[in-house]
Amino acid sequence: MAEDGYSKFLSYLQNAEDTTTESYSSNGTSKHNIVENGSVQILSPDEEDADAPTTYTRSELNISSRRKQLSRRASTTEERRNPFAEREGNALIWRNVNMTLSTKQGEKKLLNDVWGEVPPGEITAIMGPSGAGKSSLLNVLAGRSRSTAKLNVQSEIRMNEYLVDPTNIEVRKQIAFVAQDDSLSFTATPREAIRFSAKLRLPRITTDNEIEELADRMLAELGLKDCADTMIGGSLIKGISGGERKRTSVGVELVTKPSLVFLDEPTSGLDSFSAMQVIKVLKKIAHAGCSVLFTIHQPSSDVFNSFDRLILLNKGMVMYQGPVSEVPEYFARHNHPMPPMFNPADWIMDVANQYSQEQLMKEGFFCKDERNMPPAIVPSGNDELLDSLGVSRHDDISEDEWKHVGFETEVRLLFKRELIHTSRNKKGVGARFALTMFMSLLIGNIFFGVGGSSMTDPSEFNSHFGAMIMVLMMSMFGTAMPTLLSFPEERPVFLREYSTNHYGVVAYFMSRLANEAVITFLQILVCLSALLPVLLSIAYPLVDLQSNFLHFLAIEYALAMSSTALAVLLGCAVEDPTMATEFLPLLFVPQLLFAGFFVRTDLIPPWLRWAQYLCALTYGVRLALLAEFGDCANDDSIFPNLCAELLDANDVKESETSLYWGVLWTLFFVFRLAGLTLLRKKSTKFY
Repeated sequence: MAEDGYSKFLSYLQNAEDTTTESYSSNGTSKHNIVENGSVQILSPDEEDADAPTTYTRSELNISSRRKQLSRRASTTEERRNPFAEREGNALIWRNVNMTLSTKQGEKKLLNDVWGEVPPGEITAIMGPSGAGKSSLLNVLAGRSRSTAKLNVQSEIRMNEYLVDPTNIEVRKQIAFVAQDDSLSFTATPREAIRFSAKLRLPRITTDNEIEELADRMLAELGLKDCADTMIGGSLIKGISGGERKRTSVGVELVTKPSLVFLDEPTSGLDSFSAMQVIKVLKKIAHAGCSVLFTIHQPSSDVFNSFDRLILLNKGMVMYQGPVSEVPEYFARHNHPMPPMFNPADWIMDVANQYSQEQLMKEGFFCKDERNMPPAIVPSGNDELLDSLGVSRHDDISEDEWKHVGFETEVRLLFKRELIHTSRNKKGVGARFALTMFMSLLIGNIFFGVGGSSMTDPSEFNSHFGAMIMVLMMSMFGTAMPTLLSFPEERPVFLREYSTNHYGVVAYFMSRLANEAVITFLQILVCLSALLPVLLSIAYPLVDLQSNFLHFLAIEYALAMSSTALAVLLGCAVEDPTMATEFLPLLFVPQLLFAGFFVRTDLIPPWLRWAQYLCALTYGVRLALLAEFGDCANDDSIFPNLCAELLDANDVKESETSLYWGVLWTLFFVFRLAGLTLLRKKSTKFY
């Protein structure tokens, strides 16, 4: 069973004249191989203790002949329009895949010496009872599981006989991965989601018309034409059904014409007809040269019989590995013949569940890996790594054939999607502006007219100061809180798109910044007729603040942008929206304590006083104090001069106005860059 499968890989990967590879691959005595400095060292059992193992150079292994299999040529217009166009395939082979989880009760083996293969041009299903390790194996092969303090992952994974590390971002970007949980922008439509994926991931030589035809073809193949222009939907917006959402997730990955596709439960939540429809699309993709691997729980007989190969896992071990057509014979040969008129998928699952692992081992299941494999080739550089993935770049074709769109295009498409998301998310955005309007009216009516009161009466002066502080706090809270909560909510979408080479972290960050700058400005700016009333347009005239309107608007905007930068930093640090709410006190309380209006800054203990310089509200308050009370403080005719006393108590100096502006915007840039760095680090981790 294993020999027959592996011979397909040899015929695919090797030229007929590659006699060097044949000579050692036919020898079953090789036990270890070490690769150093581009050479392959092979140790046989009787040479295990030898000082000088046999060494083969790359020329001796005739690696250049293998590269001929990976040659590329310029694509045609017809190929670019066809999502099922022929492509270079990747032969995927793995062995010795182990995953061990450390618990208080001891170590638990999730995967135990798992081996397998996915030939190009075939679809391979991973089946098994619940807890058998199906998703764990798929995540290891896709680079989405790595060793941690409690989880130990070991594996040997090859693509086209090159040893690869799937956790490497360059490798991971070449794998189309459809997760079990759909991670799609809920305000997009299936057509927009598929088109967005194609525009960012296909070579830049692909025109808009070709992308439109690709999207239409994929929508038709997946049965999504009727809902192509309906929003996908989510918790706040009603959209397409769960089955249609699942098929959209599949289309988003397949439209890019990948050479290697992983899917986790692609038929879950689908009826039998829709499930068969998805499998037929996967078959067409495979026949184009793609390697397709997916997990599936318990398919119908029609769906099961359409598979080319099956990997049956049971308690983390390989119970069967081979062609689906040989399953009945294999089980019959091991004392479990399939009853007539019975679904093979149901039968093998019944056998795996009803009998103990020990009994199944005695009956001959859980066979060991007997494939006779040549030494793996370790890519010596990035070019050779790309060769191993079937995406080699050659000088005889244009860069447009393999190069993706540029940074500017990524930012533009992301910003456009953000604007569409904002315009369609009427409930979320409406609630944000409605709350801002309500709080502004409340503050404006409570502090009505206090800005024009006496500057010498302490009680009236304190009310004036309090009103100004409340307006500043509202601008900070109303903009920072939604930003803090939005980043963790959109994290799954970002991780899926980043890991599948949609765009870079910087492009995503810049598009979010541009969108937040617009929304924040709208929350601060005075809007008329078509725009909702916002904070400053209501509170400013009701309170009767004395500073110049545009000057105060600039202070409010700078404070809001600095506060959202800190919110972004905290949002990038957490993975769960619920956890993000726990960070709200950390975002707001220090700002309030060190701003100088609950306690004068000169009364704060010296060992804590330094923290005020990290709080954006501190500098926002100082600039607002100068704008609102600066003229009063310089007026010698006013006695007692409460304005001058207030500025002195908070160490506010008019000569340092430029410094306050500089620090306020410096905090914005520092927090943004820190958030970008943290997001880049977090982007290597998956849910």
